[in-house]
Amino acid sequence: MSKFEAQYFEDPGYAPGLKGGDEVAGYGYYPEYFPIVQAQLATLVELTGARTMLDVGCGKGALAEYARRSLGLKVVGGDFSDYATRHARARQEGAQTVRLDVGQLPFANASFDLCWCNGVLQYLNRQQAQRALLEIARVTRLSAFVSNIAARQQYTDWGKTDDLTQLYLRPQQWAAWARGLGLEATALPFEGESAILIVSQPSALALRFVDLSLERADKLGALTRQPPGLLAFRRQWR
Repeated sequence: MSKFEAQYFEDPGYAPGLKGGDEVAGYGYYPEYFPIVQAQLATLVELTGARTMLDVGCGKGALAEYARRSLGLKVVGGDFSDYATRHARARQEGAQTVRLDVGQLPFANASFDLCWCNGVLQYLNRQQAQRALLEIARVTRLSAFVSNIAARQQYTDWGKTDDLTQLYLRPQQWAAWARGLGLEATALPFEGESAILIVSQPSALALRFVDLSLERADKLGALTRQPPGLLAFRRQWR
């Protein structure tokens, strides 16, 4: 059994840690994070009018279930882990869950309105991560959200014992990689994560996405402070 199996998903002491929360409310990490992800996804769906989504690295299916139940999306979940996909299939409409390799997605071009990829590409090397970005963009019709462990987390207590994460990058580095591959990508100023937004056509979607996501997160009680990079991010769109 690989490191991405039961121990990774269940053991709170196993790096990159922060496990042990309620899988529905805690997204498998910690309860405070799930409302942030809810706010981000609900906002992106609102702004794009999306009806379908691919959840790459869906884990045990918490976000995919939320998207189906609360946002009315038709969602396909996918994960490299057999353990994760078996658990995800047990959720609401979870039969639409497949095992997959993010570097070779088994879908046609523009198969989904949205693609969501949270905490996955950090485990790959540079070449693999770049291939995954191309694949995510290929199967996405409107917009893709890609988020990974923030660079500064490498120096936390659990980061020092984490032997799984290969890429601790800043959002600007992820965005630069994506743009170097010919993708329309923007680094996002969400605190605590290295996130980028990939869109099919150049637009100011990223600015609206950030502002409305933060507003939603605040209403859910999940926003403790404005991200330090928010003002600079807004200035670049003026």
